[in-house]
Amino acid sequence: MIKLGMPQLFEYNDIEDNFKLAKKLGLDFVEFNLNFNSCREGLENGLIKKLSKQYNVGITLHFFDEADFGLYHEISEAYLSLLKKYVSLGKGFIKQINVHLNPGPVVTISGVKNYVYEKEYDASAFRLLNALKGAKKICDEVNVNLVIENTDILPNQSFVENIYKTLLNEGFRFCYDIGHDHLCHDMIWELNEKYHLSFDEFHIHDAKDRKTCHLNLEEGILDIAKFKKLAELNNAYVVLEVKQEKDVISSVETFRKL
Repeated sequence: MIKLGMPQLFEYNDIEDNFKLAKKLGLDFVEFNLNFNSCREGLENGLIKKLSKQYNVGITLHFFDEADFGLYHEISEAYLSLLKKYVSLGKGFIKQINVHLNPGPVVTISGVKNYVYEKEYDASAFRLLNALKGAKKICDEVNVNLVIENTDILPNQSFVENIYKTLLNEGFRFCYDIGHDHLCHDMIWELNEKYHLSFDEFHIHDAKDRKTCHLNLEEGILDIAKFKKLAELNNAYVVLEVKQEKDVISSVETFRKL
């Protein structure tokens, strides 16, 4: 059975407002975002843990958007240190954390994006895998599930396929962001059809035109019911990843009717 949640909302200055809305809508959890200072402070001072218990609303975490574990050692070690800090603060009440599979440095030539990681695949894949193994070990030690999320900017199909095959073979779990995948011409959907990826989390929002996502449900062209069914098959956490209160309220209603 899926668990349904919402993201930490940018418009809220008070951490508690997220819990109030989640409770009002009967949601199972809030995914707090480490990019927000209020999230970091709320973990450090114990407020998020206190409010989670008070409202009986669970917690997942979204790691720093810009975190790139394929970069050189000094950078990945810094992100691993931050990961260890915040999952340790969440021990016992944070269930899951997702990190982006970032595309790495990009060189644009005559309007065409060229990916350094693709050109230097062996070295970058080696760094990425080693760092993510370290991240998984850190999370496993405090019983927090680590999931890898597809971004809306990824290199070509062969590059992504090789990375996902490697991660799958190493026992990693995934977060499927369906709007990001729409912008990438459904690469992850096709890989799942081929390899049966292990999805523990879904970020569900609408999208259109291969250009725009994070739309309120029914504002785009995605077959949300298809993805809901896949989430149910995986017994996954589902974040309705729309970014303002009115869209969360509307999307929860729409999603439950599917």
